[in-house]
Order: sequence, then C-alpha cells, then structure tokens
Amino acid sequence: MDWDDLKVFLALSRKGSARGAAQELGVSNSTVTRRLDDMEHKLQAHLFDRTPEGYRLTIAGEQVLPTAEHVEELVMGVERKITGGDQELRGNIRLTMPPAGSLGFLVSRLARFAEQYPGIELELTSSYDTADLSRREADIALRVMPAGMHPPEYLIGRKVGALTASTYVHKDLLNPDNPSDVSHLTWIGKRTIDQKEEWLTLTEYPGQPVRHAIADIRLLADALRYKMGMAFMPCFMAYDDPDIVRVPGATIVHQSDMWVLTHKDLRLSARLRVLREVIAGEFDKVRHQLDSRR
Repeated sequence: MDWDDLKVFLALSRKGSARGAAQELGVSNSTVTRRLDDMEHKLQAHLFDRTPEGYRLTIAGEQVLPTAEHVEELVMGVERKITGGDQELRGNIRLTMPPAGSLGFLVSRLARFAEQYPGIELELTSSYDTADLSRREADIALRVMPAGMHPPEYLIGRKVGALTASTYVHKDLLNPDNPSDVSHLTWIGKRTIDQKEEWLTLTEYPGQPVRHAIADIRLLADALRYKMGMAFMPCFMAYDDPDIVRVPGATIVHQSDMWVLTHKDLRLSARLRVLREVIAGEFDKVRHQLDSRR
C-alpha cells in the first residue's frame, strides 16, 4: 500500500463516488477504481460496498479510515512545512474565494500580480464550500464568517472587511407618498417554502409575507432588478446600482466579515505572504462598499 492508494481511499470516503474522487484527485475514473481494486486485493478485504447510491465504507474500511487520515496529516504537515519555508517568489498558489458577484476588482488586481511575478502560477477556484487548508485544497482562502467569529487556531490571517446587509428593493416599487411604507411588498426568500427564514428577525418587517426562494446573492440582486419584491442582502450587491435602493429607515446590520486565511505552517512562505498583502490592500480600497455604515 502506498500514499497514492490512500489518497484514492480517502477521496472515495469523502466524495462517495468514483467520479467525485477522480475530480478531486485530477485523475480518471478508471484510475480510481483500479487503485481501489489493487488496494483491496493487497489487504484481502472489501473496503467499500458498491451501491446504487455510491461507495459506502464497510466495517473494514471504517477500520482503515483513521490510519489513512493520520498518514494524510503527516504527509500534508511535511508539505506545509516545506512550502512554508520557501522564500522564493515562484511556484503555484491555490486561492479560493466565495462566488460573490462583486469580486471583479480583486481578479483585476490578481491579473497585475501575475504580470509582476512571472514565476508564480495562480489557481483560482470559486465555491461556497469551505476549502480544507489543512489538506492543501487551497493555500489561501477568502472566507466569509459570521460577525464576531474568529477562525480556528491552525489558521492565520486577517479580517479584511466587515460585510453589512440591509433591506433593498427596486426604487419603482416604493410608495412615492411614503417610501418607508413596505406594507404592499413581499419578501424574496432564501430558503425553500417550508423552512424558517432566520434573517427576518434582523429586519423591521418580519411580518411581511415571503414568496419564492433564491439563495444565490447574484440571482437575488437580479430578482430585485426585475421587481420581484424586496430582499435582505449584502449592501455591496447594491453599490453603484441606481435602480436598487435601501428601504428608507431600514437598519444596516453588521452580518459577517471577510477574512483572508492560510494554514499557520505556511506563514513564512514568501509568495503566499505577498499575495495575502495584495488581497488585503485591495479590500482596504473597497471597505466603503462592503460596509455601508461607513
């Protein structure tokens, strides 16, 4: 059994399918199934049940899992220490960020960063899922965390901006005689109809009816532009949009914070340090867009 076999085993245990494991590892489906077959043959044990719903760990697989995770942490620890001690401005940097519609300013700066440091290759991913910095799924992560919450101790970084939210609507839907009166409006929800909308308690209008369910904030902003109702959403999504306005008198809520983070073992890596500083500098320029209290 070697490390490549264990990587396949761990990917299958986490993704539950050969396709998902292959995508995570950057190999073909046949490579995943072949390595698993070889591993099971060497151990003389079935590690997974192949079911219509996907791969499920057997009792033998559950016994192997803690050891495989321990080996993974040891290998990843060595890799992090080597990368963390690298003082050269060259190599790959994997950066993950939330798929918010207003991060174009950062991508523009990253393009200039790539020109400035030709020895550095950037790998950018955009996902709501939290990349695991311990397993080097990313080197640097932009993460949105609830206001007042701090990252776990194994991560280092800095808060690069407070994110506020409030009640927004298309200006044409406001009552011209009394703009603060929203009794004629309905909310655009964020969850399926039978789930509770916790954010309603942060607003002055918790009694207004809720219609629809749009979780993606980019689609939510589009829905406002097409006058589907009013919505509680991040203030930066309405910045510079003359048609979407905050309901007069609506409270501005400090809902979350944006952090730029990396694993503490990588804190001395020169290329990661430079990129973290670039990201922090760009967010400092747009603080007034992210935090409407300013």
